[in-house]
Amino acid sequence: MEREYCGLPLITNMRNPTSNTMRTITKLTPIYILLTFSLCIGAQENAPPTNNGPDWLKKLSVEQQSQLQSLLRDAASYLNGIRVQEAFEKIIEAESMAPEYSAIHNLKGAAYTKIREFDKATAAFSRALELAPDSFMCRFNLTEMNFCKGKFDEAERGFRELIKEPTLKEENKPLINFKILICRLKQNDEPGAREILQTWDYLDDHPCFYFGNAAIHFSKTEKTEARQWLNAARKIYNPAVITLYTDSFIESGWIDNFE
Repeated sequence: MEREYCGLPLITNMRNPTSNTMRTITKLTPIYILLTFSLCIGAQENAPPTNNGPDWLKKLSVEQQSQLQSLLRDAASYLNGIRVQEAFEKIIEAESMAPEYSAIHNLKGAAYTKIREFDKATAAFSRALELAPDSFMCRFNLTEMNFCKGKFDEAERGFRELIKEPTLKEENKPLINFKILICRLKQNDEPGAREILQTWDYLDDHPCFYFGNAAIHFSKTEKTEARQWLNAARKIYNPAVITLYTDSFIESGWIDNFE
């Protein structure tokens, strides 16, 4: 039976995505970040401005709140379309209006990540976490930065902490476990990686079984066998999900680009 997959932060049904779920996918290479900037003023994307909320929000007029919403949506849209310079312009304008809004710094980190400025991205994500210390997204992004920088021991520790979160949904765990598997292989612990691999099979609604086997072959420089596993996965799972998992291979250095 098909299930809706939420992949940190990709949200889509993996085998048969609907238009509604696909609209929430925002690709920010080398990480994926779900951007739902409601300005802390409601769960709905089009929630009206309000006088309630944090102090920085109360300082903004109704018109400024609406403008801020528009700036952040535009910035996210530009990043999705690989228009990074235009995204930065929107982010800078938004930051001048609400420098204490954590989502702006999170978005700035995503933009720096897009152009592979990982140190600047880390600084932005760190600032976002300072402003929103309970934010799972910020913690995930900072851990992902260690992964992108090749600090696999630190990345593994971070991912293992994240996966313990009581609020983390089960459907979110496969991607994190897959990254832990890669971290194990990068630290020359194939038995540890295989322990994780054994928890998956070919019937799962996520491609970890296929990508996990590919990772083990990549770690042995067995590229032909690895690509056979990837090709098998592509015949089963949605392209957006394949891209999400392939991204981890790019950042780990096992492949150069999307194939």
